[in-house]
Amino acid sequence: MGKAKRKKKTPTAVDRTLPTPEQLASGDFVSAGMPMRRVPMIETMHKRGQLTEEEYRSLGYYRDQASIADRSGVKSCLDREIGSGGAGPGAAVISALIETGRIERDLGSLWKIARAVAVDDLSLTQWCIGIYGGRERYNAHGEFIVMVPVDEKNVIGLALLELKMAAGRIVR
Repeated sequence: MGKAKRKKKTPTAVDRTLPTPEQLASGDFVSAGMPMRRVPMIETMHKRGQLTEEEYRSLGYYRDQASIADRSGVKSCLDREIGSGGAGPGAAVISALIETGRIERDLGSLWKIARAVAVDDLSLTQWCIGIYGGRERYNAHGEFIVMVPVDEKNVIGLALLELKMAAGRIVR
């Protein structure tokens, strides 16, 4: 007598957790398989043609160094396993701290906008609203659309120019 045939399992729908509406409003997301990955703001600006290749690479380098420098050293200090770092942060973290400090000193007063856009992933509009204030924009039916900075064209144009100048000051 033959083996009993097994029932094939029907594939179930995957319950994918999408970003919250607040997260969707503040950035772009792409699928990275199951999870959603946030697209860095400098990558979005590069695709739009707002940043040149050299500016994109410079801001990307600053982003990488700052993200390494911002890592918590708690695990490396407490984990006593072989290769864990022992009694302090690793050489990569110390090097990134020194490099990030050097870059931010070279940027001078432009470090705030460079950090906000490259590391914290704020859009130029969000940064301008935080610095200069914003106003609400409504459509013809009186429905709220979006917050925009006061004197939108001039302020965003100046912010983009400042970001480009900051990218030019970053030396690798």
